[in-house]
Parts: sequence; structure tokens; C-alpha cells
Amino acid sequence: MTIRIPSSLSSIALASTLALLATGCASVRNAVTPAGDTAAASAPAAPAAPPPPVIERISYADLAKAVQDSRGDSDKLGAAVNGKEVSVKLRRVRKSPPQYAVNSKDRQVFACDSGTPGSGETTAIINGAEFPPKSRTAVLTLERCGEAPAAPAQAAAPAAAATAAAAAPAAAASSGAAKPGMDARGYVIDSSKVESGSGRTVKGINDYEGEITGIAAPNAKFNRLQIGMSWKQVTDIIGEPTDSGAYVTGKAWIPFYFGGDRHRLEATYKGQGRLIFAGGSGFSGIGSGNLIWIIHSANETGYR
Repeated sequence: MTIRIPSSLSSIALASTLALLATGCASVRNAVTPAGDTAAASAPAAPAAPPPPVIERISYADLAKAVQDSRGDSDKLGAAVNGKEVSVKLRRVRKSPPQYAVNSKDRQVFACDSGTPGSGETTAIINGAEFPPKSRTAVLTLERCGEAPAAPAQAAAPAAAATAAAAAPAAAASSGAAKPGMDARGYVIDSSKVESGSGRTVKGINDYEGEITGIAAPNAKFNRLQIGMSWKQVTDIIGEPTDSGAYVTGKAWIPFYFGGDRHRLEATYKGQGRLIFAGGSGFSGIGSGNLIWIIHSANETGYR
């Protein structure tokens, strides 16, 4: 006996099968293709590099006027000129400590954190400004002397510039360009992690050698300080620290060593940074020593 399937039933079964196949294909397509498209479309854009700090320039004539208008007030002078860039042609007017001037009769002389004056113009940022006691002549400290400013790089095509800016943070992180506690631009972001040798070596008063790390804000209190100053001089100028403490160095464990720097004093100033003092031959603790390291950090919490 032969059983025949009605033609109408065959059509229904065929239609159902085709519908199921279509649904399965659509499910597979939705599970694969759009996921890839969505991942590609939603990939986060690389963050743009933060803009470099804007440095204000000051002419030598305006600098001289600021000195005159300050009338011996170091705070007023510092607020007017610190953090600004000036171009001057210097010559030595004093051997020790080294000082330089544009004209010997001017009421302002210059000291240098690093470098030596060359025969041409020096273009540098003013890091400090003060009137020494009983003097009407201002001492302006330059970030460097005798070093020509870096030549500006050629402008890249818009697309290339945007790509380079987006890749800069990742490149700096992968290449290790940023030093501990600092970012790739030289700003100190965590002063507790900064290592000795991360900054520039300078020669201060009384032939003391020290280091300045980080980039100072235009009106930073530390701009008024010089390597070699005593604890008393520093606190007289910028006040008492937020926190401080002393610790011994490796020299304290050298047998029969009775020289200096056997202990150090660290002072933290909230929003300014840290100061390191090298102690004398004895462990005299708080209130002793000479300034050997200035760490500029606007992120400083003030506590060790």
C-alpha cells in the first residue's frame, strides 16, 4: 500500500524548513558580523596630549621697570617677573658668587642655575628674584645661561600631527622617558618618588652644589630660594613647612667619618614641593643644615 502526502502539506513543511534556515543564518550573521563592526566603531579614541605650559616673555626694559617699581620689595618683584622668559646679553660683573649684568650701572644683576654665559644672547626663564639685605640692586636667577633655546620643530600635516599627539603619552610610557615621580614633560607628579639626579645640577651661594627638580610655577615660593641657604634663611623667606623630618644617610655608617651630610632634613610645603637640607658634621636634627635639593611640585600634599 502506498501512502501519498498531500501536496499542500509538503508545501507547508518546505516553507517551515526554509523559515528556520533563514532564522538560523540571520542569528549567525548577527552574532558575528555586527559584533566586529560594533567593536571597531566603539574603539576609544586615544587621548590628546595636554598642551604645553604657556611661557610669558618680558622685555629687558619692562624687567628694569619692574625692579624700579618694586622699591626693594622681593615679594612684589617676584610676583612681577618669576616664571617669565627674558633675552639678555650678559657679562660677568662679580666673580664670587658669579653674577652677570647687561650694563654695570643697572639696578639688576643675574645669577645662573646652570650653564655659563656665552658671547651671544641668553634666553631663559627667571626662576627667582630678590633684593639682598640692605641692597637696592635686585638679583634675578635665570634657569640657565649661555644656552640657545631649542629650534621649533616644523609643523606637521594636520592628520600626522593629530596622530603624533595621540600616540605621545603611550610612546613616553613604553619608552620609559618619564623619570620616577615625574611625567614626560618634566613636571613632578609625586615628589615622594623622585630620585636624585632627575633634575639639573646648580651651584648656589657659598659654593654649595645642589639640584633643582621639576618645573616651577610662575609665582612659586621656591623661586625665591637658592641652593646653599640655611634652614633659618629658608623659613625666614617662605615660612615654616607643612611637615618635616630628619633621616640618616649612608655616610652615617662609614667608620671614622665625621664630615657633613651624615643626616638630611626634608621639609614639605603643600602645593609647592619639597626641600632637602644636608646636615653638618653632627646630628643636630630639625633646624640645621643647608639646602641642597629643591623639588617643585604643585601636587605636593604637604605630608611625608
